[in-house]
Amino acid sequence: MFKISKEKRMANKIKEMLYRRGFKVETKISKNTKSVYLKIDNGACPTIRISDHKNNKTRSKFNVIKNYEGKRREYCNGGTKMFYNFHMLATLIADVECERANKILKHGYSKYKAIRDRKELSNYYIYNKQAA
Repeated sequence: MFKISKEKRMANKIKEMLYRRGFKVETKISKNTKSVYLKIDNGACPTIRISDHKNNKTRSKFNVIKNYEGKRREYCNGGTKMFYNFHMLATLIADVECERANKILKHGYSKYKAIRDRKELSNYYIYNKQAA
């Protein structure tokens, strides 16, 4: 019998909590590390990264790190990164809901819903075919 890592169990727990609140969530698992990425509402909201280490290369806004102690918010690469440990899930869910509410207020519900429900990116880009 195989063991599921704590990161994957935490990802399933967060995913279930977000499903109950009406979010669409996709899961991506890193091949090289124990990181799990949760894509929320088809990219309309920022991603959640669940891991056992801190990483400055990824652009995930919400980072859940095992046994994390340190700053809760950092500004890097022109964006904000927020950090949580495994015991701060209620705060994480509240911040994700707040982020969704801010996006809806900023862009409007119809645009947010169009981004959330899109099937492919190519359908929403306008481009001209040039003669060869």
